[in-house]
Amino acid sequence: MNPIEKSLEEYIGKDLSRFHMPGHKGAKNFPEYYKYDVTEVEGTDSLFESSEAIAETEERFSKIYNSGASLLSAGGSTLCIQGMLAAALSPGDELIAARNCHASAVNTMALLDLKTEWINPRDLRGARKAFEEHPNAKAVYITSPDYFGVLSDIKAFADLAHEFGAKLLVDNAHGAHLHFFPTEMHPISLGADMCADSLHKSLPVLTGGALLHLKDGSLRDAAKRKMRLFGSTSPSYLIMLSADRCAEYLETKARTDFAMLNGKVANLRYKAFEHGLAPKTRGIEPARLTLSVRSTEMTAEEFGQKLREHGIEPEYVNDDWAVLMASPFNTERDFERVASFIEDTAGNGFSAFEERLSKMPEKAMSIREASFAESEEIAAENSVGRVAAALNLPCPPCIALAVPGEIINEETAALLLKYGVHKISVVK
Repeated sequence: MNPIEKSLEEYIGKDLSRFHMPGHKGAKNFPEYYKYDVTEVEGTDSLFESSEAIAETEERFSKIYNSGASLLSAGGSTLCIQGMLAAALSPGDELIAARNCHASAVNTMALLDLKTEWINPRDLRGARKAFEEHPNAKAVYITSPDYFGVLSDIKAFADLAHEFGAKLLVDNAHGAHLHFFPTEMHPISLGADMCADSLHKSLPVLTGGALLHLKDGSLRDAAKRKMRLFGSTSPSYLIMLSADRCAEYLETKARTDFAMLNGKVANLRYKAFEHGLAPKTRGIEPARLTLSVRSTEMTAEEFGQKLREHGIEPEYVNDDWAVLMASPFNTERDFERVASFIEDTAGNGFSAFEERLSKMPEKAMSIREASFAESEEIAAENSVGRVAAALNLPCPPCIALAVPGEIINEETAALLLKYGVHKISVVK
């Protein structure tokens, strides 16, 4: 039996009177899974001080992913990102970061008062220039795969960071499954020093289950302390139990299942390419099927409706792209429906332009200063010359258009309007 599951079953088997949280007390008139919803009591271990069952499961994940240490999170990859940045950097440190990062990363930059130098996604040349101009930068932070499944060259970024004596930190929230394909694609295996995995996005784990992987296992206790700064003091045992049970799946069936999935999605991607719906077939993570809505001249609403008429609910649809996330737990019927949709839909091979900033906006103050400054909301069309007080990261383009502390220029204002942001918070 899995370690966390065993500890919970042993606790349940004692038939104790539960004079502790939560309020349902595991009563039999609630669904069966409620009995596993406990708190840190004798024998069940404690997430941020793990030394028993949870520590055993974390060690198990470390062996699965070949990491120095793998730390469990019941607060999603958000908590892992927070802990990763806090473990790798000290308040006031310099950081080089790709502009397509998650909002939780920018929020952590504000809390840690990091001095961030921005680069465009996957821009190795820009990263090198940033290191040359900021030789004291302690880390480079990238997102790979991104929301649309596009992968970065992890090894090249790792080599570059290490050349300058820095660390590579990777938001791998959409790539926990990448270790299980025939070709190794997981950041830890490719040279990253730390990375955050959302287990629930692509593996059979409840929402909120995640891992923070460390190449250097000696940083385990320090990283635990940093995660504790941001994490709930009441982590969900149901989430941790689901991760615990997933470990067994990863040890036994995952590689076979993901090898099969690789072929199924590749066939769909090639079919979509033939029908003009997937202009890009390389550099996309194997479980993601990203279709060009733009190529069909349909609106997002029309494209989404057509998907649903074929019995498909996508991860995301807008006027540019539709994202379908597959896993080994999709059925043959699911893949047949996608194939039928592709056969029934014609595209012209065009795709939306990947938005990149021609020049990073100038900074008037730090992210932290702007985030906590007195602010007001104004029309985006009137924002040129003002200092952003809040993050604006619409999806698409999944890059930060306005970051707190930056002076909004004409390009930024035009992009805000282009992507439907009509109001923006600025420093008074």
